[in-house]
Amino acid sequence: MISENGFTKVNVESIARAVNKNKSSFYYYFGDWEGFEDSLLEYHLSLAEEFALEIRNCQSIIPGMVDIFLDYKTDIFFHKQLRINRDKPQFKKCFESVFNIFENAILETWKSFLMLEDQSFLAAKILALLSENFLLKITYENYTYQWMYNYLLDVAQLLEEINSKSRN
Repeated sequence: MISENGFTKVNVESIARAVNKNKSSFYYYFGDWEGFEDSLLEYHLSLAEEFALEIRNCQSIIPGMVDIFLDYKTDIFFHKQLRINRDKPQFKKCFESVFNIFENAILETWKSFLMLEDQSFLAAKILALLSENFLLKITYENYTYQWMYNYLLDVAQLLEEINSKSRN
C-alpha cells in the first residue's frame, strides 16, 4: 500500500481494512505507527540484501538485472517512497543504506556495461545520478521491461556520445 500510495495516504485504518483485521490487531503487533515504520524499514533492508545477492549473481544488466528489477517492483517503489520522504531521518538513513547495498552489488557489472572498467569513481557517480533519475521517472504504468530496456539504452547512447566527443 505504501509503495503504491505513499506514507501520507496510508493509515492504521486502511491497513487493518486491507488485511481484514481490526485496528487493535495492528497496535498489538506494532505498538504504534512508529513501530510499524521501524518494522517496514527493517524489512526493506532485509529485502535489499536478497535483491543485492541476486544482482551480484547476475552477469548482465540487460536482460538479467532488468528482470530482477521487475521481480522487486514493490520494493523499488517502496524505496521511491523513502526517497520522497527522506526528510525523516530514519527514512533517509534506510534509503542511503539500501543504495549502498545496491551499489556494492552492481558496481562491477555496471562498470562493464558503461565500458568504464578502469574508472570506478566515475561509474559510481553515474550510477548515483541515474538511480535518482530512475526513481523520479518510474511510475506503475511505465515500469515494464521495455521501458527499462529503453532507459538503459538511452544511458549507453549518451555515454557513447560523450566519449566520442571527448576523443575529437
